[in-house]
Amino acid sequence: MSELIGERNEKGFFEHLDKVANEIKTRDNIVVIHHYDADGLTSGAIAIKALEREGKKIEHLCLKQVYKENVAQIKEMGENFLFVDFGSGQLEYLIDDLGEEHLFILDHHQPSKINGVIPKLKWHVNPLLYGIDGGKEISGAGVTFFFAKALNEKNKDLVNLALIGAVGDMQDFSGKLIGLNRELLKIGEEEKIISVKTDLRLYGRISRPLTSFLMFSSSPILPGLTADKDACLTFLRHAQIPLKDPFTDEWLSYEDLNEEKKQALSSALIMHLVMRDVPEWKIQSLVGEIYTLENETPKSPLRDAKEAGTLGNSCGRHAKPEVALNVYLGDRNVNSFYGQALDLIDEHRRELRKGIEYVQTNGVQEKKSFYFFDAKNVIQDSLVGIIAGMLYGSVIGENKPIIALARNEDESIKISGRGTSALIRRGLNLGLAFKEIGKKIEGVEGGGHAVAAGCKVPSEKIDEFLKLLDVELANQLSIKE
Repeated sequence: MSELIGERNEKGFFEHLDKVANEIKTRDNIVVIHHYDADGLTSGAIAIKALEREGKKIEHLCLKQVYKENVAQIKEMGENFLFVDFGSGQLEYLIDDLGEEHLFILDHHQPSKINGVIPKLKWHVNPLLYGIDGGKEISGAGVTFFFAKALNEKNKDLVNLALIGAVGDMQDFSGKLIGLNRELLKIGEEEKIISVKTDLRLYGRISRPLTSFLMFSSSPILPGLTADKDACLTFLRHAQIPLKDPFTDEWLSYEDLNEEKKQALSSALIMHLVMRDVPEWKIQSLVGEIYTLENETPKSPLRDAKEAGTLGNSCGRHAKPEVALNVYLGDRNVNSFYGQALDLIDEHRRELRKGIEYVQTNGVQEKKSFYFFDAKNVIQDSLVGIIAGMLYGSVIGENKPIIALARNEDESIKISGRGTSALIRRGLNLGLAFKEIGKKIEGVEGGGHAVAAGCKVPSEKIDEFLKLLDVELANQLSIKE
């Protein structure tokens, strides 16, 4: 669980959003600064669309992370600064350089402290400050959506973006969305934008042919099927699952199957995993809620929330966040941004498979309180966190968090940490751990959620960082010598 501050107070949370929305209505020359992953990009799209509808003059900037060196550029872009899906973790230098009166933050990550205290800002809204878990109950896009709805009720039509952000942020990791995310679903169903059902949750249920649906599965990895086309074909034939439409000769996707064949495929897949000693929790994660975006065309990857989130992550993590942003803002032209996004999705999945193969070949090292691997310059710094999370149940057990190291462009070390729900219940909080170490080692910047977090470490201090992290996580998880 994330570090909650105070008792749960949903009423106070929404009242604060109302105050921010009312204040924004009086401002102009607004800069929207957002993160580059699916949650950040959908947050950015919601904010941009809502402010444009109000006739505001806006600029926008997408960043991997807000570091001190970014603030001068931001300050030159406008007069008022709206940070969505980050900002809470960078309060000290944002307040100093941008000024409290011009600083607006809609975030769900761990807030930073100044002299041991989280500063109270008029225009800083974070669910954690109201006892609401921003790691699993509402994402940055969800917070931004409720702000947009407070700005104008007509912005309810942007709820699809909030849902994509939540799923892209893996807030459905328990098999369904919970907390305030359920309110998003309720609004989406009332607006006939979203439908919900329980089904197989593998990526590509709408857009991929059945063979690719299994062969390219990397979350989770399917032993004996992932990356093996012939094995997938044999598996589907034994399960008596048709591969093509007999009338059109087109390849079938999972969504094209009737309920009987879907059940047969799901049952065969579960039996396949049981026979290969896949952990029970991993098998159970295959089935859960799926979210369909009814306004999208039947074969589009944007029709499934998981695939729509992957579109954002694919573009952002391959240095093309503007492509996904334009798609989230409405572009559906295969000769424009939408077509570029489809290509980037394919590249993203290929790079993830190569990354997993690299780790499987080179192995994972182990400390007292965590596993770790060094991707060096082989795996992009923007992908190591995703790959780290995919290793559970296949390369590593779930008894410890996994830490991935990669290289930033400036040759500093990018640290990405991932955990599991079981580790969170034991006390794991990666975002807090990284924050605490940042107080002890100069030049370490970062934070995030309890289950997933990241930071930047000067290369010459990486050994010291790993040593302190081992102590910090051992204390959280009550690991004795």
